[in-house]
Parts: sequence; C-alpha cells; structure tokens
Amino acid sequence: MEIHFLGTGSAYPGKGRDNTSLCLSNKNYQVLIDVSGNPCRKLKEINIGLEELDSVIFTHFHIDHIYGLPSLLWGMWLEGRQKPLSIYCDDRNEVKLNQWLDTMAVHDWGIDFPIHVKTFNGDLIEELITVENLRISCFPALHSVPTIGLEVKTAGKTIVYSGDSEVNSHIQAYEYIDVLIHETTSAKEIDPNHTSLPEIVEYYNLDSIGRVILVHLSDGEPYDDELSRLNIRRMVEKAEEMMCIKL
Repeated sequence: MEIHFLGTGSAYPGKGRDNTSLCLSNKNYQVLIDVSGNPCRKLKEINIGLEELDSVIFTHFHIDHIYGLPSLLWGMWLEGRQKPLSIYCDDRNEVKLNQWLDTMAVHDWGIDFPIHVKTFNGDLIEELITVENLRISCFPALHSVPTIGLEVKTAGKTIVYSGDSEVNSHIQAYEYIDVLIHETTSAKEIDPNHTSLPEIVEYYNLDSIGRVILVHLSDGEPYDDELSRLNIRRMVEKAEEMMCIKL
C-alpha cells in the first residue's frame, strides 16, 4: 500500500503547505481521507485517475478538510466517470453533506455515477471498509466538533491516523503501531483541540511506534528546533507535500 500526503498543513493559511489530506492506494482500491486543495490535479500527479477513486472518508466537517469536494466531483463529471463513489461521514454530518450536495446542484449536472453517502457513529469504534487485504476502521477523536481518527490494517501492518485531535487514549493503548500519522498544529504551545510536538513525545510510548509522521503543520512553528531539542529526529519526521510512503 502507498500513503500519499496530498496536503500537510493546518487550517491556518500556509505558504508552502496545502490543508491536510491523504490518499491510500492499495492495489485496486483508492481512498481519499478528507479533501482539500486541488484534488483532481493531485490525484493525477500520483497517477490515480479520477475514475479509479473508490471512496472518500471525512474525518470531520471543518472547512479545511472538506472544501475540495466540489472540485473533485466536478472533475469526475467532466471526465465522464461512471463508477459509484462512496462518501463516508459521521451520521451527525449527513444532513450537512446532503444539503451541500443539493446546494451545488450535483444531481442536476447529469452525472453518470451514483454517489453513496455512508454514515458511521463517530463516538464508536466502527469498521468502515474491508476489501481484499485492506481494512479501515474509525475511532473517536478529541476535537471541537465530532471528529474521528482512523486505523488502517494492511499486509500485517497497522497504520493509525489521529485526525484533528488532542492526544488520544485510544492511540496510547496500542501495543504496537507501524506508522502513526499525527496532527501537530503547534511545535511547542498547547493548543486546545489540537496537539503539540512535546505532547506527542510525552503522551505516547515512541518505543512501541515504528514511525511517527507529523501532519497538520503550521507555518512559523519551530518544529525542527523542537525535534532537535527532544532528540527524536530519527523517530519522528515532518510530512512534506506530495510525500509518499510504501508499506
């Protein structure tokens, strides 16, 4: 499986980082986690056609994580996509999502592909997608609005994505995580509903995590200084735009 970091920035406007979104590419199944920036261009840049994308998972409904959806659907329509698209969202956001689709008049475009809105209870641990050797489940995260983190199991590996969240006891409880992708809105200061780099180091047992990758990064934050001060450069790294890791 490949994990593509289509955007790595926080909600604050950034100079060199788009808002955080990921693409999981697993043989014949492709999943977007949140949708920011120019999703059509980015998918093409990683050689995933718009007709190949199978699902979108929204971790929460803050605008920096959802605003790319109109562009994505428009591009799919223009290219004549026919394969169904599944969009996963918390059941508390289902009405908002359908209202947004209606506001965009998506169903008046004459699209040839069904859009299946699938909901989950974000307060529970729930399996979302199981296909071939890929399993994706959600778990509650700690944010200012209903938010989830994600667990991805593939080829005997465990990948955990924090979502926008404070440090999370669910993540802390894992015996081992191969890759932890964790939001780090600030390098030093405590930011309510988010996580700082020292909090990650103090809260989680880094010896039980193979690789920690930081996302949701803010401009002007001294991440490099903190990584050096905490002496964790070999264990923790900042994600970069369009970076790809293979598992």
